[in-house]
Amino acid sequence: METLRLVLVFLHLAGFSALLGGFLRQMQLRMMLVGRPVVIAAVAQFVTGALLIWIRTSMDMSVSGPKMAVKAGLDLAIVLAAVAGARFRPPWAFYGVGALAALTTAVAVFWT
Repeated sequence: METLRLVLVFLHLAGFSALLGGFLRQMQLRMMLVGRPVVIAAVAQFVTGALLIWIRTSMDMSVSGPKMAVKAGLDLAIVLAAVAGARFRPPWAFYGVGALAALTTAVAVFWT
């Protein structure tokens, strides 16, 4: 189980880096559009985050319920904004994905 947890942590961090990296690359290119890699990374973040909560709970490791609920809600909002941005191309979706990704990171780091 520990190996699975570590693999999920790795995938969760890889999803985060792809999400934020995709956002920053699009900003650099001045193409404010949500691309397919950002959508895939957002879904990966949501799924691996949910699986990490499940794994930690099943291993009797501590899990902060309120923090995880906030992070899951933010991750779901990122997925919805990314899908909307890729499908319908509203201008708010691109910036919403970036802002929500930054906010999710702040919650993960500063909420102890």
